[in-house]
Amino acid sequence: MLVGANFASAGVGILNDTGIQFANIIHISKQLRYFEQYQRRLAALIGPEAASRVVRGALVLITLGGNDFVNNYYLVPYSARSREFSLPDYVTYLLSEYAQVLDRLYDLGARRVLVQGVGPIGCVPAELALHSLDGTCDAELQRAAEMYNPRLMALLEELNARHGGGDPVFVGVNMQRIHNDFIDDPKAYGFQTATDACCGQGRFNGMGLCTMVSSLCADRDTYVFWDAFHPTERANRLIVQQFMSGSTDYITPMNLSTVLAVDLQKQQLRT
Repeated sequence: MLVGANFASAGVGILNDTGIQFANIIHISKQLRYFEQYQRRLAALIGPEAASRVVRGALVLITLGGNDFVNNYYLVPYSARSREFSLPDYVTYLLSEYAQVLDRLYDLGARRVLVQGVGPIGCVPAELALHSLDGTCDAELQRAAEMYNPRLMALLEELNARHGGGDPVFVGVNMQRIHNDFIDDPKAYGFQTATDACCGQGRFNGMGLCTMVSSLCADRDTYVFWDAFHPTERANRLIVQQFMSGSTDYITPMNLSTVLAVDLQKQQLRT
């Protein structure tokens, strides 16, 4: 507990009705309760003041939003949420709910929060298998991501103005821009394909889950996608490079190397 904790659960979203087709997922509201529980246990281990310093000095990584489109709004034709909201209104609703999640993280002591935007959800092998004849990304899902991401970054600016006092709490990552580099020109990054998954079955190897009976590629390092939705380890390493040293086109208001340098300087000034 002294070096980190992970409360993440696959398939969840900003909304509690996202991922209802999955069993036993841990919704974000429950994850936040686990974060509270973690802090109580940490305080019992090292004392309340030291526990507070650990949490305030930690980097919190949160990735939400994509499932609210793929596994909710667009899960089935005429889904409940798509009948309830137009896409612009749904984005507004999502962000109003996300603001409450991020405010709660702040209230629980988080002071450096890396917030990932939605990637190119219309380009993942699962969506290509369903909607694409030639590997072209699904235009409607791409429209959703392109509508959501700029508004998420604007929300983070608002939250930083409210909480940061000149020192930004929330750092936004443009996951769509990072992924688009691979998708637009995979060979420039040493990949052979950005459409097919390494592990899967069916068209683009994007149908179903990666299992023992799936078709498996010979060299996963040449694939952008490991399975129907998720990048390979090599792609993830390149993504993290942008976290660490990317320009403000990729991560804003500053990259993690700058965050770490600023925090180190503040620590030195205190001592």
